[in-house]
Amino acid sequence: MKILTTEWLDAFGQAINDNPAYKESASWWEGDMICVIEPDGPLDHEVRFLLGLFHGECTGVKLLEEGEEPEAEFTLSGPYGNWVKIAKKELDTIQGVMSGKLRLVGNMAKLMRATRAAQEIVNSLQNVDTEFL
Repeated sequence: MKILTTEWLDAFGQAINDNPAYKESASWWEGDMICVIEPDGPLDHEVRFLLGLFHGECTGVKLLEEGEEPEAEFTLSGPYGNWVKIAKKELDTIQGVMSGKLRLVGNMAKLMRATRAAQEIVNSLQNVDTEFL
């Protein structure tokens, strides 16, 4: 599936829900996240999606339309190339934030308590057939 399409996002959400290690590591987590993929390399436009996360469940993944600003506790943004590195497990999400390769708006202390959950979200991606741009 082509990355960042509605079909791919749906499969990503399902993969998170099918990951028992994510359920366990995020059982306490409450906080949706907006992911902003900035133009870079083959991606010529910004792509934004809402990742619904509540008590170890993905409550949905929704591609956002231009100007759509849902409420979310966190916003994680960065260039497409760095998101690809995360998807391929070449860059750890938390390390990406700490090194400035990704930017986080939200409670960094809360995110730091959820490093295993963040890793399991990325591990879930390994079960999604992904065709990069």
